[in-house]
Amino acid sequence: MPKKVTIASGIALAALTALIAVLVCVRGKTEYEPPRRVSVYLPEEHEIVTVGYTEFLAGCMSGALSTMPDIADEALAAVAVVMNSRAMNELAAKTGFRNLGADFAASADLPYSAEATPDERILSAARSAERTLLTYDGEPINAHFCLISAGKTDEQPPVSPSVSLPCDIGCSGFESRAVYTTEDVRRAFHKSGGLTADCSQWLSDPVYAESGTLLYILFNGERVTGAELKRALGLRSTAITVEYTEDKFSFTCLGYGENKGMSVNAADFMARQGSTAEEILAVFYSGAELKKY
Repeated sequence: MPKKVTIASGIALAALTALIAVLVCVRGKTEYEPPRRVSVYLPEEHEIVTVGYTEFLAGCMSGALSTMPDIADEALAAVAVVMNSRAMNELAAKTGFRNLGADFAASADLPYSAEATPDERILSAARSAERTLLTYDGEPINAHFCLISAGKTDEQPPVSPSVSLPCDIGCSGFESRAVYTTEDVRRAFHKSGGLTADCSQWLSDPVYAESGTLLYILFNGERVTGAELKRALGLRSTAITVEYTEDKFSFTCLGYGENKGMSVNAADFMARQGSTAEEILAVFYSGAELKKY
């Protein structure tokens, strides 16, 4: 179980764990030894907890897979490697007093959940992945992933190609729709005034990638990226189309996530067709090197 500390009393502990992380990452040029314990800032609780590294990885996997608990073992193993690579990338890049001094913060990138104990399958996958990393130029990558792609993922050079995934199209959860009033949209973008009186023109001139991801759209004449629009309104993906009718905005999303890197749904499909975790990772991160330490 995680040990809770207040933010004030956790500063010394956070400083110590940060120092350990730095030492780990200096050594990590050749080895990348996983830390035994890490500190995690929980924004909603306004506290820092310390947990074992395996428990942290498993908590991130549990948070990410809360809607997909029954994926195949090889897909789960691939997710564990992705999460370990992201975590070690975060440790290697950490500077200053980010995350209030903690090693990590529970976030969309590392969706650590401390609410429930991960099941044994997730713990086993996390434990097995601790010394396996996706790397580029010898450094762990921030391995992007989504739960479901928009049918084709975005290219993320130099490590992730664009991958066509017909297995994602039409699967359960592929399409979602959210409707907001004009006042909802105004609040989401923190606009108290200065908006044109014609609400139908607030969101206009969208520009899309070949994959279907919304690159940007104009909000009252200012560029807003698909990722920013997703975060502001709590949408499920960045492949977004917008309609305005009867004083309401309707947002239709394809996929689940930011349409980058590995699709977990596609990884599960591939695993059930006989692909190993290594083969799955090679499809989605062909520019990266899979290393075991």
